[in-house]
Amino acid sequence: MTKKQLKIHLIIGWVLVVAAAIFLFPDKNIALQAERPRLGQVSPRTIVAPINFEVPKSQQEIESEKARAADKVNAIFEFNNDETNRVYEDLKVFLHKLAQYGSLQAQISQASSSEGGDSTVQVKVVQASRVYEIVKQRISTSAIKPLSQNAKARDSLLSVFNQILQKGISNTLLASSETAAQLYKDNYNLQDLKSIIYSKPNITLLKNNETSTVEVANIQPLRRRIDEAFAQLQMSFPNEQGLLSAFYETLFVFMMPNVFYLEKETMASREEARNKVTLIKGMVPRGMEIVTQGAPITKEILEKIDALQLAQQKEENSKTFTAIYGNALVFVIIITMFFLFFLNIPSRTMFKDARQLWSFTSLVLLQLVAFWIVHNLSGTLNRSELTILPENFDFMWLYPFALSPVMATVLFDRRLGFAFSAFSALIFGVLNGYDLAAAICAFSVTFGATYPLARMRYRVQFVWGILSGVIAMAAAICVIFLLRNRLSFEAFYQNMIVGGMNVIICSSLASVLLIHLIERVFGITTVLTLMEMSDFNRPALKRISEIAPGTFHHSIQVSNLAEKVADSIGANSLLVRVMALYHDIGKTMRPEYFTENQKQGVNPHNNIDPAQSVKIIVEHVEQGASLAKEYNIPDLVAAGIREHHGSSEIKFFYHKAKELAAESGAQVDIKDYSYKGPKPQSKETAILMLADIIEATSRSMTDTSPEALTAMIHNTIEGRFMEGQFNECNLSVKELFKLEQAFLTSLDGTYHTRVKYPGQK
Repeated sequence: MTKKQLKIHLIIGWVLVVAAAIFLFPDKNIALQAERPRLGQVSPRTIVAPINFEVPKSQQEIESEKARAADKVNAIFEFNNDETNRVYEDLKVFLHKLAQYGSLQAQISQASSSEGGDSTVQVKVVQASRVYEIVKQRISTSAIKPLSQNAKARDSLLSVFNQILQKGISNTLLASSETAAQLYKDNYNLQDLKSIIYSKPNITLLKNNETSTVEVANIQPLRRRIDEAFAQLQMSFPNEQGLLSAFYETLFVFMMPNVFYLEKETMASREEARNKVTLIKGMVPRGMEIVTQGAPITKEILEKIDALQLAQQKEENSKTFTAIYGNALVFVIIITMFFLFFLNIPSRTMFKDARQLWSFTSLVLLQLVAFWIVHNLSGTLNRSELTILPENFDFMWLYPFALSPVMATVLFDRRLGFAFSAFSALIFGVLNGYDLAAAICAFSVTFGATYPLARMRYRVQFVWGILSGVIAMAAAICVIFLLRNRLSFEAFYQNMIVGGMNVIICSSLASVLLIHLIERVFGITTVLTLMEMSDFNRPALKRISEIAPGTFHHSIQVSNLAEKVADSIGANSLLVRVMALYHDIGKTMRPEYFTENQKQGVNPHNNIDPAQSVKIIVEHVEQGASLAKEYNIPDLVAAGIREHHGSSEIKFFYHKAKELAAESGAQVDIKDYSYKGPKPQSKETAILMLADIIEATSRSMTDTSPEALTAMIHNTIEGRFMEGQFNECNLSVKELFKLEQAFLTSLDGTYHTRVKYPGQK
């Protein structure tokens, strides 16, 4: 990808990111938070009320006061006189019938014992039968006899019945708990009984158009009133079981509720009480000092400052619009600086195509979206003022500012991870009211979480990153609370739990899901993938070791040599190592045509002409590229297969062809005896090219003295340089000199003189 194409894609990405930031964060309150001091910190200036304004109660306070006001309203019951009179008259008439029946029975008995008067007796019997038929419809025959014969019992029953009616019989059970209500229902087998849970000591009773407060104990349901009436009658007639049974049966039949729970009126009264709650705590007059410079910011002072800002917004709408524009401009500046930094760092060259470049823009958008989700969530929770949240809890530690830095460090490199740390910290500071201390602390946490990932080799490094990030988070929380004069053990551990979980979740999401997803979507190869590819049990490497063992051994030697020298110029040593392991996979198609795989001195090239030999040798590059696709070898590694020979000449067969052509007078074109390229496009493939040639050449040398090795390495590097093989990979002459020294050091160690053991020749 050319620099012009890079700029075009970056400009498009910049426009998208800026648009997303302005769209996601149009919140005017972000700018206003910059003027708002934090709870516990020392006020930097004296604040005097410039206008008269009200201090509103918080939603939580309003709801709490409304709940208390509604709770003060008693349940409302009504004593129904009409129902009372109806029930009383019903029993009174019934008892009169019983008395009439008893009187007729006595008259019949008296007439039967005297002589004569059969016609009179017959009339009495007919009258008694009629009355009996009426009363037996209400109570049993066993209850009729004792009540009809005992006038005192009837009078006592009516008197007690009237007393209970005057006390009131409720149609609703008032229970202190669900358990108490259920126990009552189970005890009397009344599952359909209406009940309410009521813990207050009194209720409001409407009786004779007058309102009075009555204790809950005086409002009893039907069954308890029946038991109460029966207990009084039992005391008056203790030993008359038949009569007592008649009492209980009559009470059960005739006693009815006359006190009714007015649910609608109760709810209306409670709602009226809720509506009477005022929404403000008080007024602050113009000129009143809200806080003095140097005084600590308390909760009450903060409420007044918030109320003042709210009042000023209502009066001066122009400030609101200005704040939105200023906020958008800040986002534009931060994003522009971030993209310009990316455009001018060497790391940009690692993006080989537009698809990989868009992973950078996507990661920026992912971080903004993550901030937006938490920003809206924290705003919702703040407005709802949930009581389950601790008083010292600070929503700022919910922001996932470590997400993109961790991912960028692993996906790209340490420089971009550092850049994302700065970008994420700045956005975090803006979202917290342009808080510089918060931005610095966030940067410290992300730096701590990403530092162990800078030279990633194993997934366990994520664990060290998490531990480092959590320790940095603890320090950051301490600094913030020290600045705000709020440091306490309770405040620290509450926010430390949230902050620690934030770091853990960001690192876990990055390591388990998001990094792998971005690798697949954008075709990026991370160090984690490279480490997996260096496993000798990978199918492609097993193919090389089984089909071309000589080539496999050569690849291992080249990988060891290339990895050592890559560090000398700051190249990606792991990438060079993995490239070296796979660079000759194409030789597995015809392994016998390559020297390292030839056995017993049999060389197939002796039986074919040089042109055909060159064709076979050159084809191993193209065949290797095809096998790379077959085995899903990433493009970053496959570049080593395509570029490790560049466009270099195959001199042995070229000279052999010239010798044969000299006899016939034919012309030999050097291009026909050269690799097709491309030339190395990166420092890593250039190092692989040199390591491949130097390792193979050193194996064929008989003189491996330091002087001979120095000359061979120098000539090899100089030859490739003069051929222009490094023209497209930004490899400087200074770096070539460093590589020469590194190759010499490595090979000198390999070919050092060994002590001969006894018996060795």
